[in-house]
Amino acid sequence: MGIIRAATPSFVVGDPVRVTHSEMLVFQGKNFARAAKGQEFTLLKLDTVKKQAFVSYLKDDGAFIAATLPAEVVEPSSPSASLDLVRGADAFREQRYDEARRLLTRAAQDKNHAALAGALFARTNAAVAAASQARANPAAKQNAINALQVLRDTAEQLAKAGMPSLAAPLDEGTDKLGAQVAGLAVPASKIDRADISKRAVTSQRAFILARQDAAQKHLVAAAKHIKEGLEAEPTNEELKAMQPHVQADLDEADSLCKTAKKVRRFDNGAVHALSAIDDGLKLCADHADLRELRKELSSAFEERTSPPVTPAFVSIAKVSTPTQALEDGRKLYTGRCTECHDLEMIDGRSLTAWERMVSSMGRRAGLSDSEKARIMDYIAAAQKVVEAGGAK
Repeated sequence: MGIIRAATPSFVVGDPVRVTHSEMLVFQGKNFARAAKGQEFTLLKLDTVKKQAFVSYLKDDGAFIAATLPAEVVEPSSPSASLDLVRGADAFREQRYDEARRLLTRAAQDKNHAALAGALFARTNAAVAAASQARANPAAKQNAINALQVLRDTAEQLAKAGMPSLAAPLDEGTDKLGAQVAGLAVPASKIDRADISKRAVTSQRAFILARQDAAQKHLVAAAKHIKEGLEAEPTNEELKAMQPHVQADLDEADSLCKTAKKVRRFDNGAVHALSAIDDGLKLCADHADLRELRKELSSAFEERTSPPVTPAFVSIAKVSTPTQALEDGRKLYTGRCTECHDLEMIDGRSLTAWERMVSSMGRRAGLSDSEKARIMDYIAAAQKVVEAGGAK
């Protein structure tokens, strides 16, 4: 029998890709931000020689950058018909007509978007064909004018329907297409271009930022971007789909915060409060009240996340690892592992799970095998201490 080989994933520049496991984004040769497992990005370039994937990332200051990930950690993501519609309209504006056809054709395969995608496909193609004929034969200019008028009318209809992300690029693309025919009397725009374009930009940037924030569990920020985006474009399907999931986790984080505030007042309630706070921050890392509670209980948190290596610690742990090695492991653990995220409860994972985590995270942090081993020696000892009730 012949060897059965797995099919090579089909990557298309401009299409979405998904991160298969947590990894660091690199920008200008330095670690820039953490990409969470399942997070989606737009593929800008795939370098098969350097085995790097370049993806689009929107910074808080509004600037887009091209960050890199190892090619091995990304895979093609399922396309979204609503995003294909927007990208198809954008491609038409940028006069990439073959790309516009590809995206609108793919969007039309979704039954919920077939009618709109089919109409945009037919009308843009007709206008492109009419403009081409008019360039070759001046007698065909009236047909081109008529086709462009249809696009103007369509842009107006989309604007009135609350779809600026389609209306703006379609209207702008009509200008550019008409300019290809010398002396053509291009029909005037029928929309408030400045307002519609501003709404489109706001909506699309809000979606990208909300998607980035949600992937990092920054749900307060994500909710803010979703609200801004929907105010600009109430029909934005991606934001509408994201909103209930973000809100559900925010509500759960709020509930855990209330629980933590309640139980901390009881005798020995700090332990239960810490667990509630930890669970809440895993859901919503930028929850202000939970972070304030964590700060107030910082001493107790340290005992549960990274207990100091004291004589009592060594006595309870009963391990053969030298004290200095344990201290070195704790220093690495609290210093390097907090570069991307908060420390977790040391007894929140099994030792086997910690080994997998340290191996994976250590590789991305550039830790040597000996450094990872020292971290694991400390974690193994600290688990015993925490499970015994602490070293105090």
